Amino acid sequence: MSTKVIRYGPRPPQARVDHEIDATKAPIATEAVTVTYLTDPEIVAAVLPKPLEPAAEPLVRIQLQRVQIEGRPPFGSAVFSVTARHGDVQGDYPLFMPQSTEQSVTGGRETFGEPKKLADISVERDGKSVTASVTRLGYRLITVTGRISGPAELPPDQVNTEFYFKFLRAPDGDGITDPHLVYGEYHRHYELLETIDGTIELGESPLDPVADIAIRAIRSITWCRRRTVQVGRIAQQVPQEWLLPYVHQRYDDVALLAAPKPEPTRV
Repeated sequence: MSTKVIRYGPRPPQARVDHEIDATKAPIATEAVTVTYLTDPEIVAAVLPKPLEPAAEPLVRIQLQRVQIEGRPPFGSAVFSVTARHGDVQGDYPLFMPQSTEQSVTGGRETFGEPKKLADISVERDGKSVTASVTRLGYRLITVTGRISGPAELPPDQVNTEFYFKFLRAPDGDGITDPHLVYGEYHRHYELLETIDGTIELGESPLDPVADIAIRAIRSITWCRRRTVQVGRIAQQVPQEWLLPYVHQRYDDVALLAAPKPEPTRV
């Protein structure tokens, strides 16, 4: 009888490890460009599913990152979020979380409910010059360029919260299954923080309409080096009716790619 191990077969208890949880328990090393800007209050209100509500000001936060997790090759990651609150808890609600590797996409989506998608991400620094971008399916969505203008005061160790909704589409096409609001809690220690004198551009795309989140006033652009431990926990179960109008935020409507593009405007 063959003694060959069938790797698709059952694993013993000690081998049933959720490597996404395992990896995020150790500090994650990150170099990041972060942009914050103000948009219109009605824009933020329009994109938030219940039970989330707008925060005190309509702030948008964009992070473009080079990430190193122990035991994995480095990868690119980005987060495009609006500020929100859940009761007394203040945090960010990500609309778009592109990643450069399949493992980061599937692990984050299935474990925490993060709205991740595969994309091309570039974060480069050459001396004081910084460039960062996200491109997906041929569409350049986010472009940041600038120069380091000086050091900034290091923030204290902190816990930042992001709000996710963990659910799947129902297999019979009727709604979604078992939706929960999840808190992603990021315990962060900053090693370096510098200000950037730069610009940001948001590009058009039928699937990832970040350009709809209008830029009214840039608050800050920074470069940082930090270490993070991520903890996820379920905050509450939510009715699927609250989320159904927003499912398109996570899942691509590929029919939009086949739609005819508008004729260019002639002057």
